Amino acid sequence: MELDQEFIAKQKKLLESEKTKLEEKIKKFNKYPEIGDSNDENAMETTEFQGNLSVEEQLKYLLKKVIIAIEAIDKGTYGKCSKCGEAIEGGRLEIMPYAELCVTCKQKKD
Repeated sequence: MELDQEFIAKQKKLLESEKTKLEEKIKKFNKYPEIGDSNDENAMETTEFQGNLSVEEQLKYLLKKVIIAIEAIDKGTYGKCSKCGEAIEGGRLEIMPYAELCVTCKQKKD
């Protein structure tokens, strides 16, 4: 199934918005928390900072996927499975606009 230009334009706008949001969230993680006055406060802040690292990595991973999807739109390859080359289902792209695999290939991967 070929994706129509209106759907692709809508997806690009959505992806660009998501990219901006992710970049803003990632910027917030780049700050180390204020050091407190006591050892307990310092330990709590360090624990919070370390816990945020995994969230930051997830956001960076998602940002990478979003950027790849935007590049695919620009190249004219958006909506094609990166594994088998077949069309990715429109419903899947609506739910996950940065999907790189069709449902069949995703199920095989998992």
